[in-house]
Amino acid sequence: MRMHKDDYCEFCDEFSGGSRNAFATLYGEKLASRTLLETDHVRVLPSLGHFVKGYLLLVTKVHFCALADIPYEAIREVEDLKISLAQRLQLQYGPYVFFEHGARTVDSGGCGIYHAHLHAVPLKACNVLPKLQDQFPHRPIESMSDLKTAEPSKSYLYYEDSAGHSWLFFPKALPSQYLRRLIAESAGISQWDWRRSGREDALLATRTEVLSTLSATHHDRRPRFS
Repeated sequence: MRMHKDDYCEFCDEFSGGSRNAFATLYGEKLASRTLLETDHVRVLPSLGHFVKGYLLLVTKVHFCALADIPYEAIREVEDLKISLAQRLQLQYGPYVFFEHGARTVDSGGCGIYHAHLHAVPLKACNVLPKLQDQFPHRPIESMSDLKTAEPSKSYLYYEDSAGHSWLFFPKALPSQYLRRLIAESAGISQWDWRRSGREDALLATRTEVLSTLSATHHDRRPRFS
């Protein structure tokens, strides 16, 4: 699903060099961009609301509502990049969990940004998966390409634990930033709301550290570092 040409999107505004987005408001005087690397279809950014160092977002360059809507070539690129980042950054930040709220309609909840993006959070979050399984219909999946099996136009939740096991969940609606809150609280972190965050030293530190680590371990010709 693509957005209407007149709809506003935080990420699209940010990627086009606009000033109406949260990143520009908080960091515009210090950083021209928070992009750490980009591939043909994806940008990697440190997340606003940076409640743990190493927290990244994998965001599609072209606007789609959910990762299940992007072309197969792009979704394979997201998966390859996800695996590569986890391998290259785990010694620095620990094991990662990944999630996406594929919010395809405004009544399904979410973070208020209806632009496909995958969260990469370096926390084990051991008690999160049982909570999700208790609350929502779900099934295991083998790869991110299986997101394509979600019913078209219906929202979903994708979650991959720190051992690399993945599930699709089918909630009717979720509170804003639902999984951010669950994962943060699993680590005893009370401030999970990215909209309430100011300029964060942890984000700036992650930007520096990740750029250094990825540059030192870079063997793929496709990613372009910022």
